[in-house]
Amino acid sequence: MKRLSFVAFAICSAALIFTACGDKKFRGFTKTKTGLYYKITTKNEKGRVPQTGDHLSLTISFNADFDSTLNFPSRDMEFPMNQSMFAGDIFEAYSLLKEGEEGEFYIKADSFFLTMMGGMPPSVKPEHMLHFVIKLNAVKSAEEFEQEMAVKQKEYEEMAAQKKEAEKGLLDNYLAEQKIRVKPTASGLYYIETLKGKGAKAENGKKVSVHYTGKLLDGTVFDSSEGRDPLEFVLGMGMIQGFTEGVLLMREGGKATFVLPSAIAYGERGAGDKITPFTPIVFEVELVKVANAEEAQNIAPVPQK
Repeated sequence: MKRLSFVAFAICSAALIFTACGDKKFRGFTKTKTGLYYKITTKNEKGRVPQTGDHLSLTISFNADFDSTLNFPSRDMEFPMNQSMFAGDIFEAYSLLKEGEEGEFYIKADSFFLTMMGGMPPSVKPEHMLHFVIKLNAVKSAEEFEQEMAVKQKEYEEMAAQKKEAEKGLLDNYLAEQKIRVKPTASGLYYIETLKGKGAKAENGKKVSVHYTGKLLDGTVFDSSEGRDPLEFVLGMGMIQGFTEGVLLMREGGKATFVLPSAIAYGERGAGDKITPFTPIVFEVELVKVANAEEAQNIAPVPQK
C-alpha cells in the first residue's frame, strides 16, 4: 500500500512539470519556473521572437473565474516589449509567443495588476489567477516602428493641410445651401436663433441645462442628448469656445443653431474618428434651464465634448 502511494506521488510530482496536479483548469498547460502557465494553441515556428525594445501588435482578452466582473473582451492593442518587472508577468507571456502565434496563459493576479496598473483591486488576492488569450500579430523593431510612425505622421500632416485649405470653401457652400445670411461674430460663430427665449439670460458662472445635437456639415450626427437627460454644465468651464459663446447669446426656453468653424471647435486636433482636423461643425441647441449662480457652486466642470 505504501509502495502504491509512493508511485502515485511520484507520478503526480512528474506531472507538475507540465501541469498542475489536481487542478483541471491547468491540464495541458506548461508551468514556468515563475509560476506562469501557458499553452500555445496556434503555432508558427518561423515567426519572429519578440525582443526587449520591440513594438508588439497583439489581440488580448482575459477573464477570472473568481470574479465575473474581471472580464476583458478581445481587443487589438499595441505595446512596447519590456523586460519582466514581476515574476510570471504579462511580458513573460509575450516572450513565449512568436509572431503569428496564439496562446492561453494563466498569470498571477498580483504580477499582472502590479505591472499594468501599479496596484491591486481590493477584491483580488495575490494568488488569484487570470486567464488570458493572447495572439501576437506582429513584431517590429524600434527602428521599424519609428519609420512606420514617421510615414503615418507625414500622411496625417498632409491630410490636415488639405482639410485646412478646404474648410473655408466647405463652410461657404454650407451657408449658401442653408440660406444662412447672418453675419458671424468676431470669433467666426454663426448664431441662428430659431426660437426666442423669454426666461433668464445665460451668463458665465451659472449652471445651464441644454439639449443639443452636434452634426457635421453633411448632416452626420456625432453627438446628441436626444433620449437622455439634458446636459448640465457651468458656463465658462470646460466646453469648446464656440459652444459656450453660442449659449451665452441665449435665454432660457430659447432654441438656436450654432455653426462653428474649426478655430472655435476642435481645431487642428479634431475629436475622434468623425471630427477630423479643421472640421467645421453645427450644433442645434435648446436652453432648457438657467440656474442661479449659487446653485452652481458644487457642480464640477464638464470635460470638453
